[in-house]
Amino acid sequence: MKRDKNSKRRIRKRKRILKFLLFVMMITLFYLFAFKTKFFNIKKIEVLGNKKMSYEKIVNSSTCIKGENIFRISKKLGEESLNRLAYIKEAKIKRKLPSTIVIEVEERKEIAIIPYIGSFVYIDNEGYILSIEEKKGETELPQIFGLELVDLEVGNNLFEQLEGENIKNFIVLSEEAKLLKLMKYVNFSDDNNIKVQLNNDIKVAFGPWDNVKYKLSFLSEILKDIEKKDIEVRQILFNKGDNPIIVIDNK
Repeated sequence: MKRDKNSKRRIRKRKRILKFLLFVMMITLFYLFAFKTKFFNIKKIEVLGNKKMSYEKIVNSSTCIKGENIFRISKKLGEESLNRLAYIKEAKIKRKLPSTIVIEVEERKEIAIIPYIGSFVYIDNEGYILSIEEKKGETELPQIFGLELVDLEVGNNLFEQLEGENIKNFIVLSEEAKLLKLMKYVNFSDDNNIKVQLNNDIKVAFGPWDNVKYKLSFLSEILKDIEKKDIEVRQILFNKGDNPIIVIDNK
């Protein structure tokens, strides 16, 4: 009986050793196949979601290289590198076995520009500076005047330079109400009367900073009514009392 028990123990031990050796062999074969052959070398890099940034710029910034082993790339380092680009809000890198890398990006969108020392500062709806470029003729983006700005750099947040929340709130709320894209100029020089000129040349005397959200909502309804009734309006005045005044001629 004792010999039978010892024999069974030896058999179980041998089985465990064989299983372990088989496991090590499989791991070794997988390693050799994955890292020592060209089967998993990157042959294709796809970029999804880019409109502003070029394919080449995104691929170069991702640190992914064609011909490199797909398992050797660091997705984390590549994503961190991409997220440092001003126009990238979020980036994800995925492996598509056996040989494709997929880079998905969400870009920041330009919503306004600020003239700055002979150049244009492009910002998104969160106030991030996307680029600073030389002035090049006309632009469809609203221009914002009356800001005191110094030492601007791409990637920084412009809103953090502003005193208080008034200007930030006006820009953000105008964008949310889909009014900012209708504006040609916005001038914040006078706190008692924000001045706006729309793309259709209607001038808006917005008045002081109080009730900004209400005024923007009111302005949106006025513009819808003007379009519906096909009225030629010259000015909309919010600085002449509790109710806005619509001027339809030059008097």
